Amino acid sequence: MIIWTLAIGASVALLVVTATGRGAGLNLAYAHMAVAAAMALIFALVAIREMRAAAGRGAARSEIAATAARYSGLVYTWGALALAVMYGTKLLEWREWLSFLIAFMVAAGLSLFLSATFNKDREQGREDAAMLKISRYLAMVQLVGMIAVAIGLVVDGKMTRFLTPLRHGDWAANNVFFFGAIAVAAISLMALRMDAGASKPSAGK
Repeated sequence: MIIWTLAIGASVALLVVTATGRGAGLNLAYAHMAVAAAMALIFALVAIREMRAAAGRGAARSEIAATAARYSGLVYTWGALALAVMYGTKLLEWREWLSFLIAFMVAAGLSLFLSATFNKDREQGREDAAMLKISRYLAMVQLVGMIAVAIGLVVDGKMTRFLTPLRHGDWAANNVFFFGAIAVAAISLMALRMDAGASKPSAGK
């Protein structure tokens, strides 16, 4: 967790620097997008690797669910911190930032709570069928919702607002939204696949 704390802190710092820098034309705007994309990719790849490893050793469904929820929570936490620093400190101006910050904090809290609950079940050697069912439905909702968010940002032209940053203060947030959505969607998709695979042996008994 210390490594993730440092990684998230460093990426948020880079997002701030590339969002508020001056004198580099569009270079810093592209750098901002690259930082957001790289961090989202790291979240997704590490989460997928851990879920595959868990499924490969025959881990309980609760462990896979806990891993997916934990990394989804980390993505939401990263997004919340990025918004808080970029907009809460008035480095960038955007009126709607607080609403999204609250939404991210709620999503992060729920995801991390689910992760802790599943880890507790795993440590006690039991699986809560109802909680696993809820987790699966949430993963489905996240998958569909995040795909819709990513498509919506592109269709609405919000991913090119960095070209006119003075007119559209949300351009930096859109990078976080877009790549964060892709990361959560990838994590959710893999969680659904791994959970389906983990549940087959028990179904055949």
